[in-house]
Amino acid sequence: MKRHLTKAVVAAAALSLAAPAFAKTELSFWSWRQEDVAAYNEMIAEFEKTHPDIHITYTAHEAKAYNTILTTALAGGSGPDIIHTRAYGSLENISGAGYLEPLDGKVDMSNIPADLVRGTTLRADGKVYAVPFATQTVLVYYNKDIFDAQGLTPPETWGEFKDVADKLKAAGITPLANGTADGWTIEVASGAIMSNFYGPDFFGDVTSGKTTFEDPRFVNGLKHMAELAPYMPNGFEGVDYATMKALFTSGAAAMFIGGSWEIPGWRAAGLNFDFMPGPAAKAGDDRLVATWLDGGYGVNAASPNKEAALEFIRFTATKQFAQMLADKLSNVPAVSGAVPKDPALARIIKLQEHQTPYIMLVAFRFKKPTGSTLLQDGLQQLLTGAKTAEQVAKDVADGIAASE
Repeated sequence: MKRHLTKAVVAAAALSLAAPAFAKTELSFWSWRQEDVAAYNEMIAEFEKTHPDIHITYTAHEAKAYNTILTTALAGGSGPDIIHTRAYGSLENISGAGYLEPLDGKVDMSNIPADLVRGTTLRADGKVYAVPFATQTVLVYYNKDIFDAQGLTPPETWGEFKDVADKLKAAGITPLANGTADGWTIEVASGAIMSNFYGPDFFGDVTSGKTTFEDPRFVNGLKHMAELAPYMPNGFEGVDYATMKALFTSGAAAMFIGGSWEIPGWRAAGLNFDFMPGPAAKAGDDRLVATWLDGGYGVNAASPNKEAALEFIRFTATKQFAQMLADKLSNVPAVSGAVPKDPALARIIKLQEHQTPYIMLVAFRFKKPTGSTLLQDGLQQLLTGAKTAEQVAKDVADGIAASE
């Protein structure tokens, strides 16, 4: 992904070098990122050093329930002052309902690439409703201790991946921690596997209407996803996200397909791990990684403390904040200019040079049923053998065509 500067997408308001004075103000900040509580509290503390009259309380809700909790509160005329938004269609659900304050003319986003700002822009009015915060990348993690003990080399191609998985299974080790109980996790896994079979051009072709999800390239990706089933935990249909992580951190499973946001958690658990992109279809092919804008920071349009909340939102668009995101969370910040001190983060940025959009989130979460809903349901059925790749592809294509 190019990390270049763009023209100002949102004109900056007349910003003073000195922080404006506020009466003692208490702000609430809601998010779904429970794994990041400590880091966000540290970043908030940096803001409060220069804004001693503003105090922010960060509350992280359970990820799957977050959208419902947030929209219910907003619909009732309450909710937080500062909102950690998801991007694309999820953002449109709340910005289109008038719950978010437009940021045009209020926040300088000139140091954020235009393709990321589009992820927090409402298509209906062209206004920007959140400051993009970070991109995520789908990776294949592996336990270095297990690989070393078994004399295994990280695989580069699909054939090598299956060979490694077969050797792990023969040694009594579960090759892959991933389950399917939480549908979003198997969609994430598809970003590592399927993208290397449908290739770099499929996204443009399917979003332009040149092809559909019944395209042989997409079907081929589904067929290779189905080949993961023998390597997943026994009873994988009931293995949820928390259990997946426990299997990997405990050493019960050797590999885990997940987002780049997992890195701080693996480190906190003391896991000796490394990561790689998904395996190439064949030797010599690019190893593509699926990437997406993970969300943004917005302001509740009904907040009684809107100006103080906007002051924090301006802070999230600075290089200082971006550097903290990189340093504390190993996230690739949306704001350009942060210098990755973490070697892992530098590697992820390098991997993003061979990226393809995380397809259902970036392009097919604007209508109902969403592409993610259709793909997640299809993958769950595919991996249990209830449906073939061709049947799943047809279901996805028909669902997208009928979405409203």
